[in-house]
Amino acid sequence: MHIKQLESVFNLESKERYGYLIRKIADFEEVFLIADKKGNYVTLGSDNETVIPIWPELEFAQELIKKEWKKCVIKKVDLYDFMDWMDKLETEDYLIGGFPNQKLNSIVVKPTEIKNHLIFECQQYE
Repeated sequence: MHIKQLESVFNLESKERYGYLIRKIADFEEVFLIADKKGNYVTLGSDNETVIPIWPELEFAQELIKKEWKKCVIKKVDLYDFMDWMDKLETEDYLIGGFPNQKLNSIVVKPTEIKNHLIFECQQYE
């Protein structure tokens, strides 16, 4: 991906980036997360909420590990494994940060909410 395209997508408002996220994940059937060396996914949020950030394409996650999470690695997760995982995360009170930018701004949704958005988007391809 060209750096100008990367920057223009990162500069979209959170709501537009979230729409981009849903379309791209449904399109390519994969999602990208960042994990520490032990395999634990990085989280954002405060004491009363734990948010797992996700990205639609490798290049966006790579931008974040350059600065924010230098000692971490990027993990690619299959769409259907990701959707199955959402049920478990819902019961454990996690939230999903849909496509944070370099300032870590994102839309925060419940796991079942993003799962439903992905199911709906995938049905548009059938």
